[in-house]
Amino acid sequence: MATLTPTLTLTSTDATSDSLSFSVTDSLTVAAAGNRGLSRETITTSDNQELVDEGTSGVYYFYAKNTDSTNFVILQTTASVQYARLSPGEFCFFPVNDGNGLEARADTASCVLEYAYWKKG
Repeated sequence: MATLTPTLTLTSTDATSDSLSFSVTDSLTVAAAGNRGLSRETITTSDNQELVDEGTSGVYYFYAKNTDSTNFVILQTTASVQYARLSPGEFCFFPVNDGNGLEARADTASCVLEYAYWKKG
């Protein structure tokens, strides 16, 4: 087993009537195998591209960043249930449920998606 340490920090002085400033860190146990290191893939508009195979058992922690400066990317299960819409430069980190898989599709034009995933230990 290995350890993955994600940290989320949110700060703002004008998003709400009160100042916002907090940080959350976790320690996640992940398997030593079955992971995909940081990768980049061109996501097209013509077809959904499978990133996490739905036939693979287990929960996966998934990171993605849309590196495009103009177009957005949709992340969804292999059954076309949408997880997220990543606008230009946006990123996400979330667990993919067991057996759901994950696909990406560019909306208007091809985009380069940076991503990685780790199998929950």
